[in-house]
Amino acid sequence: MGEEVANEDETLTEIEIQILQGIERLGGSYQQRNLWKYIGIDSKTGLPILSRLEKRGLIKKERVGGERRGVYVIKLTEKAYKLLSELREKAEEGGGPAVERLSEELRILLSIPCTVCPYIDRCGFGFIDPLHCDLLTRWSLSLQNERAY
Repeated sequence: MGEEVANEDETLTEIEIQILQGIERLGGSYQQRNLWKYIGIDSKTGLPILSRLEKRGLIKKERVGGERRGVYVIKLTEKAYKLLSELREKAEEGGGPAVERLSEELRILLSIPCTVCPYIDRCGFGFIDPLHCDLLTRWSLSLQNERAY
């Protein structure tokens, strides 16, 4: 289906790389139930992939919320950040997987979490306030952190 990247542990598939890059764009963590829509796959396909990524130490699943209706948040580990950084370096050198080289402005626009927010139709109408949106705040802070380096 796609290209694969050699890792010290195993090989990563294109979809595994896309999931890791997607979570990174979303600020390093994201609710599992909303991740599928952002990546463009269904949960039946995605759950085994997340299990493999977790076994490799690239993500952590963290349950948040109540006992009955808690949700899982997927978080990247330091190992994942290191791997993604190596992939970017290889792409800049012209080797490694085919990683889209986007202009900085386009990359930022595509990473805005509002584009995949399940509450976008109610945003700003009392239900959700963009000034107090955790996802938007994390995204904004991740941009600031990127530019600090």
